[in-house]
Amino acid sequence: MKKIIAIAFLALTTISCNQKVTPPTTLTVENYYTIEMPGNLAPMENLFPNADLQYGNTFKQVYFVATKEAKTEDSDFSAFIDKALARYNKKPNYEIVKENEVRINGLPGKTYELKMSQNETYMYMIQVMIEGQKANYEIISWTTSKNSEVESEKLINIISSFKEI
Repeated sequence: MKKIIAIAFLALTTISCNQKVTPPTTLTVENYYTIEMPGNLAPMENLFPNADLQYGNTFKQVYFVATKEAKTEDSDFSAFIDKALARYNKKPNYEIVKENEVRINGLPGKTYELKMSQNETYMYMIQVMIEGQKANYEIISWTTSKNSEVESEKLINIISSFKEI
């Protein structure tokens, strides 16, 4: 019996050691920005209207989208933030848990950690608005509240890789 357990343990260890981890891919969106997307997220559709990037993993229930709004002479970053936040504040159980001013690769921005309900599922979201030279950018990443402790750091790492070109 001990021999069978030892062989099973050895087989599982060998299998787990041979799993390949796909390195992040640097994605370039037009001539605006780059961002590093981990290999466990795949392109998706219909997550967010007019998004530049839509990636997710339905097994892990992790999703990521990014949009841009080209700057004009009358671009107002505060109005951009208000418009972005207004998309979700009518959701059930909406709550801004944390708000921070940040700099992402030299660009000023604001991050919001949100909780809300969507189709009876409690969601955790990180919504970031960045004021670039060429455009204002919005990055939205989310998962279920159950996954938030495991996935939040990974989502923040993706967001931190944002660079305007």
